[in-house]
Amino acid sequence: MLKELITVWKAQSFMAGVVGEFGQMLKNDGYVFSNAWKALGGAVSIDEIAQSIHEKDKQVNHTEREIRRKLLEHLSVNPGQDVSGCLVIMSLIKDAERIGDYAKNIFDLGIVLKGDAKGMKHFDALSSIQSKLEGHLSRLETAFVDGDDQVANEILKDYTPIKEDCNKILNGLFEEELKTKEAVSTALLSRFLKRINSHISNIASGIVYPLDRIDFVRGGILE
Repeated sequence: MLKELITVWKAQSFMAGVVGEFGQMLKNDGYVFSNAWKALGGAVSIDEIAQSIHEKDKQVNHTEREIRRKLLEHLSVNPGQDVSGCLVIMSLIKDAERIGDYAKNIFDLGIVLKGDAKGMKHFDALSSIQSKLEGHLSRLETAFVDGDDQVANEILKDYTPIKEDCNKILNGLFEEELKTKEAVSTALLSRFLKRINSHISNIASGIVYPLDRIDFVRGGILE
């Protein structure tokens, strides 16, 4: 959907600016997601990273509101112009905002666990999933700004395997005897990563598919 539009928008200062702001939103999501996970496992100090995580999270929320406001003003002044593209971005910025929220949830859990999650039974498996998603989020930023549907399609192909990995960990908890704190923490992290995977894939679908198929890909690839 956005591949052709972004090519056109690069010659239009207003829409090029909106695309750039969306890209920065994804970059800030990536910062929060990466550092929240490091704090969770004790790789960085929670106290040292807390302020910057809160600032990036606020920037994500602020940018969502700013993009929404700018698009509404643009459409009111220029009715009929860029309508489909604006609707796509209006949908996708909510996904970007939710990625930031779930990443912040991971940091909040890190505070509860005092950065000592590394000893949990499933931490390595969860970290493997997180690493894949962190890489996808970084590539998604570039794919969105460049309108690169090839990269977006590569991200979409990983949606189902990552979803199944999250479900495997979550469902396996019913067969294990873990301490309550570890079991709850593992369940939450599985869910957070699963939702981040969905929102990343939803944004990727906006680059590839028409407006009426965003969030839904034939064959049930997306939830």
